[in-house]
Amino acid sequence: MRAGALISSSVLRQKPRPCQTNVHSPMTDTSQQEHDDEPSIDRRSADIGIICTHGDEIAPLLKVLDRQRRYVDQGATFRGGFLDETIRVAVAEAGGGFAQHRAVTQTLIDEHHPAWILSVGFGSALIDELNFGDVSLANECCDTHGNSLSVKCPIPETKRVLVRKHAVADSHPNSTADKLALAESTGAAVVDTTSLAVAQVCADVPEDAPRTRFLSMRVVIDAAHETVPGNAAKMLFEPSIHQQATVIGKLKKWFQRDPELVPWESRANEAAINMNRFLVSVIRRLAEKLDRTRI
Repeated sequence: MRAGALISSSVLRQKPRPCQTNVHSPMTDTSQQEHDDEPSIDRRSADIGIICTHGDEIAPLLKVLDRQRRYVDQGATFRGGFLDETIRVAVAEAGGGFAQHRAVTQTLIDEHHPAWILSVGFGSALIDELNFGDVSLANECCDTHGNSLSVKCPIPETKRVLVRKHAVADSHPNSTADKLALAESTGAAVVDTTSLAVAQVCADVPEDAPRTRFLSMRVVIDAAHETVPGNAAKMLFEPSIHQQATVIGKLKKWFQRDPELVPWESRANEAAINMNRFLVSVIRRLAEKLDRTRI
């Protein structure tokens, strides 16, 4: 499928918002006639863009998006759909790798022009305040080479949703000692391997181009005192493009080959549900702000 046809054609049941137009779906003749004079929706653009590593991180979100369309480019899977009939959401399952997330973010901006891009997915806690299933939003993203970007987060901190600094490591830490060292060197609350890539691309959008705001969201798979087994960690946090295409989406089948890994499959599913419940509320809040700025 061409990139320009990411958002599915269908009639929106609600009155179109400013800067939005309608498209057509199978309806009765009477309903169709009622919308004959309404213009067509821009099927290329999105209000909100989501970038994740693999589909298991955002599977619950995909279940609530209507009229989805899909295409594959650069080893990534792009999907488009509607939340609550009118919020246009574009999702990119990028696979693992910092450079891959940079490239996929650029494609999402060039082809679908979202007002917001959210880097979302699984992460590991570096502080004791965060436990399994908790969510952290970034107010800063840094790496281990001295690079850092501040993030203006519009979502307030709550008991189970912290707004803290996120560290981006070259590879995911595989021991509690590695986590401790990373926490001490960066002062971060959560670690992942890709969010800074997305933040950098959003920050580098030319001044004469429409602004793309950035937000990073991570749900905790393992607390600071825990360690995910190596094989499970690789699949959850850093799958290769080949693994992304052949294994991700089938974590349960893969993990059941090793009884030691079964609990981590359950954790991944539960964590995804927790994060996506919150993610949907964030998408709605950001879209509401977009509505107000368009009026």
